[in-house]
Amino acid sequence: MNEEIKNTVKQVLIRKLLHDFAPEDINDDAPLIELGVGVDSVATLELIVALEEEFKISIDESEVNQELLATVNNISDYIWKLVTA
Repeated sequence: MNEEIKNTVKQVLIRKLLHDFAPEDINDDAPLIELGVGVDSVATLELIVALEEEFKISIDESEVNQELLATVNNISDYIWKLVTA
């Protein structure tokens, strides 16, 4: 897995949703919902749009679910597949 993608995902999370966190505070496998990510549809939409802009990708709405947004690793794996396809 690309560490650069993980680090960028963490930066997007901090910028958009987790303002009081530092990258080292976010464990790659920790459930993000416990940190407040994906709690509501507005937060989810903000995160998806920010990731699309940051990585210059398009995320299929039908693929957005709790599993995709569960951890930094899940999000990073998904983005890795999109950018290397």
